[in-house]
Amino acid sequence: MASGNKIIGHIFHTHMDLEIYISSKTVTQGLCGSYDNNRNNDLFNRFTNKTVNGSIDVNTVISWR
Repeated sequence: MASGNKIIGHIFHTHMDLEIYISSKTVTQGLCGSYDNNRNNDLFNRFTNKTVNGSIDVNTVISWR
């Protein structure tokens, strides 16, 4: 991929393995934050557009389901 991201698939008789590599240039936002090694923006809730401080709540997980 031009962005530097890679997806590698291995197909076996009984299963398939996927390896996903995300470039540090890629801007992401998700349950685990912005993929920038900053724990302060982890546990991002998609519905409220806020990060959860402390323990994870069910609504944050459901927002990414």
